[in-house]
Amino acid sequence: ASPLFEGTEGCFLLYDASTNAEIAQFNKAKCATQMAPDSTFKIALSLMAFDAEIIDQKTIFKWDKTPKGMEIWNSNHTPKTWMQFSVVWVSQEITQKIGLNKIKNYLKDFDYGNQDFSGDKERNNGLTEAWLESSLKISPEEQIQFLRKIINHNLPVKNSAIENTIENMYLQDLDNSTKLYGKTGAGFTANRTL
Repeated sequence: ASPLFEGTEGCFLLYDASTNAEIAQFNKAKCATQMAPDSTFKIALSLMAFDAEIIDQKTIFKWDKTPKGMEIWNSNHTPKTWMQFSVVWVSQEITQKIGLNKIKNYLKDFDYGNQDFSGDKERNNGLTEAWLESSLKISPEEQIQFLRKIINHNLPVKNSAIENTIENMYLQDLDNSTKLYGKTGAGFTANRTL
């Protein structure tokens, strides 16, 4: 995998969940470094929201008609489109409905990164920004272990929470009858896209 990433600063991990084996890794040090999950946190948040019955697959998140930063965010959304288009305002609505204590418990139960949902110092914004280049951190290696727990149904949440989350991560069928699932996550800090 290394020649593909020449000149880049990132991390790449390819992991086979069926054999519990790492297939390829680029930049081991970076892959072990905790960083903000940004939009990949929607995977954990989706599990929490479905498990706590805050949402179901028919939920409609109503847009309040105020501009939200990206044109695609300026409309009503479903759990699928929230995940697909990384709609931050929906995540913020969900975190506030679940509440800080319950989120902290889920993070502990999931063994999710540093489990710090406090947000920025002295800003009291944990519920709305902890995962957005703030206090919550997780390494790519930890993300792989978290995803493995989802695939193996080895998390203390309802089966339906896992199934709905996986369903909403579906991207496309590949040529070899394989289904592709995923979630992107990008963040912005000091004029850099991460």
